[in-house]
Amino acid sequence: MPNTPSAIGEAATVMSLGGAATEEDGELISKLFGSVGKVWQADEKLFDGITGFSGSGPAYIFLAIEALADGGVAAGLPRELALGLASQTVS
Repeated sequence: MPNTPSAIGEAATVMSLGGAATEEDGELISKLFGSVGKVWQADEKLFDGITGFSGSGPAYIFLAIEALADGGVAAGLPRELALGLASQTVS
């Protein structure tokens, strides 16, 4: 999902070559998307699962960051510090 992570070169892209695509097409696509992160190739039938897993995954990570920050606040840290530390820990 080359969205926000692409801004820091950490996007995750999965591609599938159609029947009319050549290996050279695949190399070009890999090079283009590789400039903003990692690229994998998979069969198109896997794309629903890929989209759900990779596309929704960051939302679960943000929930984990928030939970870590809540733990920091419960331990007496200011919210901003706890959130910063939790974010950096996951990073």
